[in-house]
Amino acid sequence: MKIENSCFFRNFAAVKRIFVYILATLCVLSETTAQVDSLNIKQMEAAKVMKPVSWNANRAWHSFNLAVPVAAVGFALMPADHATRDAVVERWDNDGINCRVDDYVQYLPVATQVAMVLGGMEGRSKNRWNALVADAMAAAMMAAVVNGMKYGIDRDRPNGGSGSFPSGHTATAFMGATLLAHEYGHRSVWIPIAGYTVATGVGMMRVLNNKHYLSDVVVGAAIGILTAELGYWASDAIFNNRKTYKAKGVRLHRICNTVYEN
Repeated sequence: MKIENSCFFRNFAAVKRIFVYILATLCVLSETTAQVDSLNIKQMEAAKVMKPVSWNANRAWHSFNLAVPVAAVGFALMPADHATRDAVVERWDNDGINCRVDDYVQYLPVATQVAMVLGGMEGRSKNRWNALVADAMAAAMMAAVVNGMKYGIDRDRPNGGSGSFPSGHTATAFMGATLLAHEYGHRSVWIPIAGYTVATGVGMMRVLNNKHYLSDVVVGAAIGILTAELGYWASDAIFNNRKTYKAKGVRLHRICNTVYEN
């Protein structure tokens, strides 16, 4: 019994290190774009009339400035995938922890956002349809990208299955966390913190369950973030809503700063 307890605490320490690494990586990458993002916001506020071309250019930067670096980190981690997997999963006889909670928790961030929207809580969107259309478009784009890459690349999973790259569970969780932060992040810093913590936990569980390599998870996170941003971009264009983009405090780097300028 003592041996099992000792093993548990060692495993818990390994889990904690992975969690801190993933969350810290997201914060550091987003911090590198914070100053430019803030400058774009100030320029937009200073202009009394916003030209569509300028708005689109700023919106493109807003959408890609975090997802692309995160994806680059994911691809850079691929050579170390097997070593990382062996260091983590071998503690459970190479089978993983065999816990299926991530199959359900992946939907928690987006379910929370949808429940808040349908419950009538005021967010950054013009109306509930603006937010729900963004959700639908983000989900459609995420599913198309993830499944296209899964079947196109057809990378073997660490447990021997197929379709490892990228992680669909992680993409779903980070898409939901970004949608939640986008719509309600201005209300409290703890809302996006909670969303991204849950999403990071889902990514960890995919590695610990021996279902994915670390690079699968990080690239999946990037896809989730990007498709959520693009979903809002498309929905805001349909509903002619610039308030969502121009509002401050929705970016992930604001979580790291914990400073909101409203």
